[in-house]
Amino acid sequence: MRLRYLVAALVVLVALAALACNGDGSGPTATPTAVEEAVAAPSPAVEAFSFDCAAPAEAVRPDASGFPAEVTDSVGNTVTLEAPPERIASLSAGHTEILYAIGAGEQMAAVDNTSDCPQAVNDLPKVDAFSPSVEAIAGLDPDLVIIFFDPGDLQSSLQDLGVPVLNLSAPESVQGVYQQMVLLGMATGHVDEAEEVAARMEEVVGDIRTQLQDVTDGPSVFHEVDNTYYSAGPGSFVSDLYSILRAENIAEATGEAYPQMSAEAIIEADPEVIILADEFAGESPDTVRARPGWNSISAVQNDRIYVIDPDIISRPGPRLVEALRTLAVYLYPDRFP
Repeated sequence: MRLRYLVAALVVLVALAALACNGDGSGPTATPTAVEEAVAAPSPAVEAFSFDCAAPAEAVRPDASGFPAEVTDSVGNTVTLEAPPERIASLSAGHTEILYAIGAGEQMAAVDNTSDCPQAVNDLPKVDAFSPSVEAIAGLDPDLVIIFFDPGDLQSSLQDLGVPVLNLSAPESVQGVYQQMVLLGMATGHVDEAEEVAARMEEVVGDIRTQLQDVTDGPSVFHEVDNTYYSAGPGSFVSDLYSILRAENIAEATGEAYPQMSAEAIIEADPEVIILADEFAGESPDTVRARPGWNSISAVQNDRIYVIDPDIISRPGPRLVEALRTLAVYLYPDRFP
């Protein structure tokens, strides 16, 4: 059920992005420049980045020198923050992870009920991001609310109550994830930390790019978001991961960010690799093999059906590098043992 809600939300996000006056989620014009500078020349001495959900969340005192801060979200809404927020409510699991990764953990007041990383979030009040209550959220007395889609008039209703809201829709690329990270750094008083995390993530990505720079004909892939054959196509950060890996994403042919493909189209495309991000819905290599007609697909014939944790692949946050590493092993086992 959680996956079905996720797919529905992502479809809404795509529609919102098409209407937004700043639809790539990049925020203010200073944000892309800042992140490009941060990731332009990562030091080889920096340890490989990872974000461990089980590790204690390290908090850093926010830097108030950049305030008042003005930030613009994915729908063109500009928020002015007079001081670093002290009670942040995040209704987006991916952005929750970003906030903790950049040291804003002690500023968190609430998270949505799908946020489960890091473990510190288990001690916070939970709110429903898909059917949010304005009254319940306002009752938490937040001084900043982060949402990843608006199911109605949540943003305007909270702002009418004097609560600043940033609507950060799903970024279209991995670069967009870095940009949102720096934007949240600006909004919370953690610019330096956000730029550092983005740079360390980019170092991992850059290392994988280097190892694949001679690949000219990567494997074709079908990425399954749920068992009704929703996938991730052009304009999604998930598809960008496959681009980084020089793979041929069969969903690219749809021209949609989160298309629902047919079994017939998938069979005809004959992917060499199938990635299942819907294990929680009961899908597995065995269930794929049992699907009518799928035994003709190369990935099925060659036992190249793999399962990936939907949390690391669907959340635009610090664990995307873990998703990229996992996909690299699946797609190129000879290069990434």
